[in-house]
Amino acid sequence: MPSATSGSRDSERVPQDMKALGDRREHIRLEVVGSLWGTLDVNKRARVVNVSGTGALIASPIPAAVDSTQTVKLTLDGREFTLEAKVRHLRQIVQPGEDGTQYQIGLEFLGASPALALALE
Repeated sequence: MPSATSGSRDSERVPQDMKALGDRREHIRLEVVGSLWGTLDVNKRARVVNVSGTGALIASPIPAAVDSTQTVKLTLDGREFTLEAKVRHLRQIVQPGEDGTQYQIGLEFLGASPALALALE
């Protein structure tokens, strides 16, 4: 008849469904002491309110953190431009008759894009 004793080797023999409720993770997780930041890339379509060679104002269903750097893809006349932009301001807006909250996000393009400037003329 099998017997159970405490110890790390015995926990390896315990079936997954028999582990204590607080200890069901398959892999070890480490506690973070201090600040540890990561990024989350979310691709959502946003409406361009206005655009210039140096920045844009967009209306988005999700907010972006002020002072964060974002990758922005703009499509003008069938041409796609991928730019890095810094979020300069954020404003929550609610428009009557539309579902959900929208956010106006002010973007400053980082680095000049001569092709974009030409497409905007």
